[in-house]
Amino acid sequence: MDKDKLIKRFERYVLSDLGLQHRTVTGYKNSLNNYLDWLEDNAIKPKKVTLQESYHFIAYRQQRGDAHSTVKGFKGIITHFNHSIGMKTNPMLMVHLVKSDRTTPTQLLDEEFLNTIYRETKANTLVQKRDRCMLGMMVFLGLQRKELQLLQLNHLDLEEGRLYVPATTISNERWINLHPKQILHLSNYIYDIRPMLLRQFRRETNNLFFSSGLATNLDGALGRMITRLKQEFHYIKDFKQLKQSRVVIWVKELGLREAQYLGGYRYVTSVQRYDFKSIDDLQKKLEFHHPMEKMAI
Repeated sequence: MDKDKLIKRFERYVLSDLGLQHRTVTGYKNSLNNYLDWLEDNAIKPKKVTLQESYHFIAYRQQRGDAHSTVKGFKGIITHFNHSIGMKTNPMLMVHLVKSDRTTPTQLLDEEFLNTIYRETKANTLVQKRDRCMLGMMVFLGLQRKELQLLQLNHLDLEEGRLYVPATTISNERWINLHPKQILHLSNYIYDIRPMLLRQFRRETNNLFFSSGLATNLDGALGRMITRLKQEFHYIKDFKQLKQSRVVIWVKELGLREAQYLGGYRYVTSVQRYDFKSIDDLQKKLEFHHPMEKMAI
């Protein structure tokens, strides 16, 4: 097997026929080298690879611990390679990759700890008071970053004590009842804090939450906020952890279907990994933290 010749042929194919960039091809070549080494180790000629042998290679990569996305990448690269060497029948096209199982969420926080995060987070400045309101949307209502950015003033109904969450590309629209602990802070934010922030930063917007800078999104504000939260509460990992913790609580207290609706999930299967039959089952599968554990530091 002349590996260099095969790789050059592959490179010409993806650059000329597929129109890919050189930097993309470099990554492809690294994966192709691994594949050709495997063929050589198993005395298989590139043009003679069968469907069964293609499955063997996929299994080999999975046994090495490759992520599903990595294995999927190998499949695509080898498919192009088989085309580049002129195989009449491309076996990799017929390889079916089973979708990887969703991992069990870890480092979940219970209701008491979520309440502690909200209650004890610093809220001295105007920006910190805004951040506490955004945090409440996450710990009590399970909102994600994109959903926070879509919220408008008219989506918040303080009289009814509920919030309308618009749909995103990955979540459904829904109405969620506000948590009692939020309402006073949100009322103060709407009538006092937000108008002062608008004047201070010379902004005009109907967004419920907005950045203190020139950015039209909340990325910078949320980035600074998660950094501060990690410093104040050592168990906080990221915003995703807060949503997962809330969904587990919903599933336990309200059931899968209600948790699916409140979380904005399109399919109930997306919520099933949060379905723990008992607290014993939960503790076996998860690292479940409690605020009193801070005393052990």
